[in-house]
Amino acid sequence: MSPHPRVGRDHILDKAEELFTDHGYKSASIREIARECGVTNAAIYYHFPNKESLFAEVMQRHAEALQEKMTRAGENIESPRERVTAILQAYIDVIAGQHAPLFMLRRNAKHLNRHGKHRGEFMRAFSKPLVDALEYAQSMKEIKKKPNAKESAAMMLGMLHGLAQQHRAEGIEGRPLSEEDIRMAVNLFWEGIGK
Repeated sequence: MSPHPRVGRDHILDKAEELFTDHGYKSASIREIARECGVTNAAIYYHFPNKESLFAEVMQRHAEALQEKMTRAGENIESPRERVTAILQAYIDVIAGQHAPLFMLRRNAKHLNRHGKHRGEFMRAFSKPLVDALEYAQSMKEIKKKPNAKESAAMMLGMLHGLAQQHRAEGIEGRPLSEEDIRMAVNLFWEGIGK
């Protein structure tokens, strides 16, 4: 085996992400990841104590990248409603499609021994920009304090995911959600469904 010129932690994470996304957690082995990296199994274990910790770090890295994109999208937008809309647009852009790496990894998280702990960390990491924007909206008295910002963020993301599933069920091609769909969901959240 000829060693790959870049066999550091980031290279291992890149290759592991490809294999976990393409083949799933159970099918991607440390041996296969090592082979793709051009290193021995021991080199993988030097950086990660086990396959689960490697997978958890791949997921965390995805969540942090998504968090950064969402944060940047909402920066410098004064209007709380427009800030929330921009953050949700960035979220949808990253997760568009049910085969996005983020979803493929999340589906495989059920194989982790500490699934609930990892899922909670993952959710907190990528929902933080939305929670922060909703706290800002609450501080500006644009939305109620109840439900709290974390609950509101979960409800908004749930609305968008439900709408995307409805579009797929109806056979709507292309992006699962348009900017108009996102604005509709934000307006519904902001103003309620009543007349």
